[in-house]
Amino acid sequence: MKNNKLHHLELEVMKVVWKLTRATVNDVLDNIDRKLAYTTVATTMKSLEKKGFLSHQVDGRTFVYQPLVKETEITHSMLNDLLERLFDNSAEKLVNTLLEVRQTSSEELNRLQKLINDYQPEEISEIQHHKE
Repeated sequence: MKNNKLHHLELEVMKVVWKLTRATVNDVLDNIDRKLAYTTVATTMKSLEKKGFLSHQVDGRTFVYQPLVKETEITHSMLNDLLERLFDNSAEKLVNTLLEVRQTSSEELNRLQKLINDYQPEEISEIQHHKE
């Protein structure tokens, strides 16, 4: 799979499959946040399978799909693409823009500050681990 980018509907479908771990077209229809035609979801799932995101097994006459990629692989890939294309690879620009366009509660800001304070890049974690 060369391209880890998903279109909006593909991502919605994948989120349902990740949540359920195994899903039929009807499972997706029951768990998606908007009304869609059965054929729309079926076509999307077949497309996701063709692209290497899903595989299926047949249970009776029903296709049961399971993910072939982890959600974090996709979110990391899509976020890296967004960072590169819109924010010149700057996490600072991303966070600044996020704070400008989104109403953030003081509780959420405190949690974000704690995440930043507690964050250790992998290189630092590995160095500290080797010292022990």
